[in-house]
Amino acid sequence: MKPIIYSLVVLSLALPATAAQSLNTKLSGSYSSLRALGMGNAFTAVADDYSLLYYNPAGLARKPYNEVQVTLVGAGVSSKTLTIMDDIKKASDTPGTDNDKAQAVSDALENYYGQSLGGKLQALEMFWVRKGWGIGLIPIDLTIDMSVNRQLGPALDLNVKGDTSIAFGWGQSLNREVDIGVTAKFLHRVAVEQSVSALELATNSDVLSEDRFKEGTNLDFDIGFMWTPGWFAKTAPKESTSTVDTMAPAPATPDNEKAEPIKPENEKADPKALDPKPEETKPEEPRKPNAEGDATPVVADPAKPSDEVKKEATAEAAEADVKKADAPKEAPAEPVVTTPVENTGTVKLGESKTEEKVSDVNSGDGYPLTLGMTVHNVIAGGFSQSTMVNKNATDVPTKIERTIDVGSQYRFYDGEDLKVRAMLDFHNILHPNVTVRKATHIGVEFDYSPSSWFKTQFRGGLNQMYMTAGATFLFGVLNIDLVTYGEEVGTDANKIENRVMAAKLGFNF
Repeated sequence: MKPIIYSLVVLSLALPATAAQSLNTKLSGSYSSLRALGMGNAFTAVADDYSLLYYNPAGLARKPYNEVQVTLVGAGVSSKTLTIMDDIKKASDTPGTDNDKAQAVSDALENYYGQSLGGKLQALEMFWVRKGWGIGLIPIDLTIDMSVNRQLGPALDLNVKGDTSIAFGWGQSLNREVDIGVTAKFLHRVAVEQSVSALELATNSDVLSEDRFKEGTNLDFDIGFMWTPGWFAKTAPKESTSTVDTMAPAPATPDNEKAEPIKPENEKADPKALDPKPEETKPEEPRKPNAEGDATPVVADPAKPSDEVKKEATAEAAEADVKKADAPKEAPAEPVVTTPVENTGTVKLGESKTEEKVSDVNSGDGYPLTLGMTVHNVIAGGFSQSTMVNKNATDVPTKIERTIDVGSQYRFYDGEDLKVRAMLDFHNILHPNVTVRKATHIGVEFDYSPSSWFKTQFRGGLNQMYMTAGATFLFGVLNIDLVTYGEEVGTDANKIENRVMAAKLGFNF
């Protein structure tokens, strides 16, 4: 991979000052995620990983977990890039005059007319993103696009863009459905945007000159929004967590607890039932025990003398005492242990009270649809001159336009281990070179995460109406991204697809 990138950079430095302006009309932002490219670059309403800093910072408000991404290297190349580089080199070494060499290079370029070539390189990326804020550092983000045109004979249209950027993002929820976020970005760019004729490719010997680079710095910010309405809610947006019904039967108590017996209101406790001693009766008011052990007044029989009545009453009381003593004693009631119940409000008899809990919109409960919008480069200022790389630089890269991306995401299935979603985005609205074809991005993703240490994602889509496909594998902390995607680098009249296959290796914590 290193010889590919080195050859492309060497070629970009070989351009003479008289080269024409590039004819490339490619629309590209300051950063592209391989995961997003795999799903047609339709990521505005998804924005749930570290790359949300550049796609939609509103995702920071709903980031469910902290994420640290360290990318060792990510690189991609068009299938015929190596071939054209080798053919140009052989043609420029053709024996003879400069015209002979130019003719040989021209013949080599004719074989690639209508094709787009190039590659990209990302290395040493570092992101730290968590709920509410995030920071990203991208030291090397190199993109190279080449195509062959026939403006005044065969020529190689070359666009090289090398970025170094620092981004800081902040996100906040305005309410349960709306989130907002802002990303401040500092960008340093070196660029080559020229169309090089066959004669220039054959005769230029100053291939390592740094004077061909345009260089500049830019400070700007993006603002993003996310809206998760309940239009197509599959479940109620609020779920019941507890219900208290005073008319329902009492819950079962543990074995070591005894429920307090329910007594009628008109029943009175008999203190004598717990008293082992018999009640002493007065001689003048003898009492006769009844079946319940209570004593009732004894009515004197007028036919018997009062002394006999007293003796009879005394004998009957003694007999009752003996029966009481022989009967088993009733154990005192054990205290009832009750569990304190949280007071959730006043509940009237016969009514029930439901405690409402707001569902987590990020979990998909009742909210399968998400809409997103991002305004990129709000200031839309040009680059300031810089000479950090090219000490003799006099030109700055082409201005980055203010653009608007809008997108939608619909979760068809949101299980514990598997998630399936489809996306539709329209990018680069307001850009002077935008067309319906270039603005359209469609994608679908299957996310299978059976555990915290193993995760797989498979995705596909259309990026500017060209097929894309990709996959992500997470083994512990080792993260691998694979993607193939196409993008439009031509015009409506002359459509040219740039097909790239790329891979990225890094660590994700």
